[in-house]
Amino acid sequence: MAKLAEHSPLGHAVVDSAAADLGVSRRQVYLLLAKWRAGGGVVSSLLPAKSSGGRAGERLADEVEAIVRFVLQTRYLTRQRPTTTSVFRDIKRQCMIRGFSAPSRGTVERRIAKLDAEKTVTARYAKDAARTR
Repeated sequence: MAKLAEHSPLGHAVVDSAAADLGVSRRQVYLLLAKWRAGGGVVSSLLPAKSSGGRAGERLADEVEAIVRFVLQTRYLTRQRPTTTSVFRDIKRQCMIRGFSAPSRGTVERRIAKLDAEKTVTARYAKDAARTR
């Protein structure tokens, strides 16, 4: 990469040769070269970045994720059957107390939707209600 970065005007022939040597496309060579230059010529700058989770992925910090799980277990899955709004407020309050950015209401609703339906009905209603559903 260092030899390639030394060339000021990169021609397609040089880039194509590097692409063939590396087994990647021409576009990928240009992207690697940009990372190399932005990182000051350090090899670690070419390492892949941590994934953001992608579409519908888990993007919450581990601490916030733990808060969401805890509140859902201790507050949502109870016989009192609190509303999603009430649970969201509890999660938001716990995050603010600990100095974290709170997840959105939609995120909390998606976490609730991901809960096992049978366990949710059993916890919030009763075993008989779970059997009928």
